[in-house]
Amino acid sequence: MLARKLLLQLAAVGCLLIAAFQTPNRKTDLPTFAFKGLVPGLTDAEGVRKLLGQSTLHCESSDDLRYPVREGSSLNDRLYFRGGKLELVTAASPDARYLTRAEIVSQFGEPEAAVRFQSQEYLDYTEKGLRFICDADGKTAGVIYFSPSRRRVPAGEPAARIDLRRELPDIAPGTPPADFLIGAAEVSIAPTRFDNLTADAGEKTFHVAEDLLARVAIFSRGNTQIVFIGLDVFGMGTWDVDRLRASLARQGFPNVIVAMSHTHANVDTIGFYGYYPKEYAHFVLKQAEAAVAKAAANRRAIKVLKTGSAEMPLTGGRVVDLIRNGRDPGLMDPTVSIIQAIGDDDKPIVNLIHLACHPEVVRLRDARGLSPDYVGTLCREVTERLGGQTVFLNGALGGMITPDTRFSNQKAAEEMGRSLAGFIVEAAQRGRPMTNYDLWFHRRPVEYPITGDAVLKFLKNTPDPVEFHQERVRSEMNALWIGDAQFITVPGELLPDIGLEVTSHMRGRLRMIVGLANAELGYLIPSFDFRAGGYEERTGPGAAGGPITRSVGMELAPLEPPDRRRAGPLK
Repeated sequence: MLARKLLLQLAAVGCLLIAAFQTPNRKTDLPTFAFKGLVPGLTDAEGVRKLLGQSTLHCESSDDLRYPVREGSSLNDRLYFRGGKLELVTAASPDARYLTRAEIVSQFGEPEAAVRFQSQEYLDYTEKGLRFICDADGKTAGVIYFSPSRRRVPAGEPAARIDLRRELPDIAPGTPPADFLIGAAEVSIAPTRFDNLTADAGEKTFHVAEDLLARVAIFSRGNTQIVFIGLDVFGMGTWDVDRLRASLARQGFPNVIVAMSHTHANVDTIGFYGYYPKEYAHFVLKQAEAAVAKAAANRRAIKVLKTGSAEMPLTGGRVVDLIRNGRDPGLMDPTVSIIQAIGDDDKPIVNLIHLACHPEVVRLRDARGLSPDYVGTLCREVTERLGGQTVFLNGALGGMITPDTRFSNQKAAEEMGRSLAGFIVEAAQRGRPMTNYDLWFHRRPVEYPITGDAVLKFLKNTPDPVEFHQERVRSEMNALWIGDAQFITVPGELLPDIGLEVTSHMRGRLRMIVGLANAELGYLIPSFDFRAGGYEERTGPGAAGGPITRSVGMELAPLEPPDRRRAGPLK
C-alpha cells in the first residue's frame, strides 16, 4: 500500500515537471522559461559561464551576473543566483519566441495580470515562469524568466487589470491668486556627535559621508497651509512625528506631511531594531521645525506652478542599473513626477519631486558613513540643473522596490542619484502650467490590527508610549490637492499592486502615492500576495494591513476639493 502511494506521488510530480517543461517550440527541448539555453532552477553559475562566457560587467555580489545586451549597449541582462542555482533572469535581450505582445498572447492566452502604464505594459504569466514588458507599440522590451509557480494574482482580483493610461485634455492655465505663496528651505539633520547613535557606537565610530537634511516646501493660500517635510531618516516613531506635528500646529501649520525617505544609511531613529537614539531623534525634530520656520519666513508670490512627469523605461523588467522589484520582479511604478514653482523672476523656487525606491544602496553596517543614499545626490543634482529648493517624496516602495546598482557604496548611490535626476529634469521639461490653484487637505483616521510578529513585539515595548489597545494601532491617511496635483499618503511601505490600483482611480492630472508619510508601520501587502512567515509579512501590520490601506485609498482616490471647478473631463 505504501509503495503504491509512493508511486502515485512520483507520477504526480512527474506530470508537474512535464507540464512545466512543455514548450510550443518543437525545435528545442528547452522549456518556455529558459533564457538562451539556461534553465532557472537547474543551471548553475558554471553552466552560465560555459554558455555565455565570462561577464565583462563586474558586480559586488557573486550571486549577480550581468551581460551587456550587445557591445557598447547601456542595457544588460541580469542573472541572479540562489544556493548556487540560477533563480531569475531579467533580460533586455530580444527573445525570438516573444517579440510582440500579440505573439505572447497567441502562445499563452491573456495574461494572469497586467498593468498599462502611459507608454509601457507589464504582463504577468507566473504559471509559465515568464513576465514581459511591452512598449506602446506592442513590441517586447523585456522578459523575466524564472521557475513556474502558482498564479500570483488570482483571476477576478481588481489588481489583475490596472490601467493607468489616459489622455489629458488641453486646458487653459490658471493664474495664481495674489495670496498664493510658496516657501522652501533646508536644514542639516546630520548628528553632531556619534557616540550615542547605536548600541555599539562607542566601539565603531560613525562619520558623515554626505550631509543629511530636512527639506521643506510650504504651499499657502489665505488661511490654508500645506507643509511637506522631507527627512533623510530611516523612519520616525509615531510619538516623535505626533510631537513634531502638534508643535507645528500650534504655530499655525496644522496640515503637515512628514515624509521619511527611508534611507538605510542613517541610524534607526525609530528604535525598531532594539536601540532608540533619543537625543538624536529629538535633534532631528528640532531641526525640522527650524527648516519649517525658515521656509515660512521666505514665502513669496509665484508666477506659475507647473506639473510634469516622465516614465523610466522598464526595459529588461527593471530600470536597468537603477531600480528593480526584488519581491515581484517586473512590477513597479516607473513614473517620476515634479511640481515646480516658478517665481516672478522666472527662476524656480521649489521642486517637489516624487518616485518610488528604497534608498538602500549604501550598507551602513560596512561603511559606517551616514548618508541620504541616492536621495542626497538626486536632490542636489536637480537643484543644480533646475534651480530652487528640491524636496523628495518617496512612493509605493514596498516589497521590495530597491536599487539595481552593481555596488553597495556611497559612490554607487551618488551615481544612481545623478542618473535619476536626468528623468526628473525630463519631467520638468514636459511640465505644464496648472489650471487652478486649489489647496485642500483631508485627514482620514485609520486603525490597523497588528499581527505581524516583529511589529507586534515592538509596539508592546516602544521607546515612548503609543496608543495600542487590543493590539490595534491608530494612524491616518491623507488626501490632498495642490492645484492639479493629487496626493494620497500612506503610513508605511505600500506594495505596488495596491499603489498602482489606487492611483488608477485618482482624479488629478498628476497623481502621487506618498509612502512613509506621518508614520512607518512597515509593509502593507495585498491579501492575495500575503506569504505567511515572509520577511515583509512579519515586518508590517500583518494580513489586514494591505486590505485596509487599499480600502481607504479607494475611498480617498475620487475625493476633490468641495468647491473645485473642473475645467474638463479626464479621459
